[in-house]
Amino acid sequence: MNIAWITVRRWGDFCSTTTNALASGLVARGHELTILNGDAAEAHADLPWKHIALDQSSFPGRSGASLALNASRWFQKNQNNTFDAVIVDWPLAPRVAAELTKQNLKIILMDRSPPADVSFLGKLQWRVWRKAWNLVNRGIIQHGTVVSPAHKEFVQRRCSVNNNVIDSIPAGVDLEHFSSKNKTFDGVWKMVYHGRLDKHRGVLALPMLVQKLLNHGVQVQLTLIGQGDAFEALESIAANQKAISISPSKSRAEISTILQSHHIGLLPMPDTPVWSIASPLKRSEYLASGLMIYGVDHAGHRLNNTSDEWFRLSPMEDFHAKAIEWVSGLNEAHARDGCLAARTYAEKHCSWGKSVEALELVLQATSKAE
Repeated sequence: MNIAWITVRRWGDFCSTTTNALASGLVARGHELTILNGDAAEAHADLPWKHIALDQSSFPGRSGASLALNASRWFQKNQNNTFDAVIVDWPLAPRVAAELTKQNLKIILMDRSPPADVSFLGKLQWRVWRKAWNLVNRGIIQHGTVVSPAHKEFVQRRCSVNNNVIDSIPAGVDLEHFSSKNKTFDGVWKMVYHGRLDKHRGVLALPMLVQKLLNHGVQVQLTLIGQGDAFEALESIAANQKAISISPSKSRAEISTILQSHHIGLLPMPDTPVWSIASPLKRSEYLASGLMIYGVDHAGHRLNNTSDEWFRLSPMEDFHAKAIEWVSGLNEAHARDGCLAARTYAEKHCSWGKSVEALELVLQATSKAE
């Protein structure tokens, strides 16, 4: 197939992990792919697809609109394209769908998450998100993709979209990039969280968890990696607590190395609409690195066919108490067996190959639909 993908993601952004993995997987399966985004042309010079560099405003609130406008202009000038299907990230869909429809191109909406920002701009983004899914509901966009069954139910509740035109493309992990080998245990449980350090992600509950574990005689260290509006507060706490270390965002290679030396990956995101429909990348990365997982219990964190011996979720109100109860009962055998079980689960259920296969099926069905 000949596929185009108009995306808001930039390849220098850590958030491009999913787009890069799915794009690479499609090319590896023999498809021809063209990426249209705001990256400079040289950013994709060594990547296995064609790239169209689009101008994009850096002004807050205008970046998506300007990118969508320039994508539409590119298609207006290149009407002799031979794309079988065009994938469009939801922030761009309302402004590009008209031109793509004029050219009778089949469109697939890519929704990796509704707006997570709680700012004024985030509220404006909700309007765009609803408009994008309304285009699916009206048949202007032929198909939509989400990250989880809970996300699909959310879209159906909010936008009344038919069940038959939504498919789930879960987050995966590069099993070759993350490793569980050479993990050791010296009596100190090493816990880690990486990703956005924003207050609404529940990360401020983690230092108190460490202190309570220490108070109960559990030897523990916490590593926090990322940036966000909670960074300064967490940095201040870490300055006075030797058991906590914090650093800004790191490269994927650095993250992989750090995870390999830890035992427990944390998922503190609360049971709110945004997080309860998610499919967090870090969860798969934890598992592929042989980490046991502890987090808040909601649909966005749950996985089928896991064991609470190494995958433990607790209600938000009991987050600290249940963690103390669980970690206090762990020993070196749990560290060894939990590492093996987590990695085995990732190999069976979490590879990007399964996600790419699901997307490929959507592309094939959409391209053939009348």
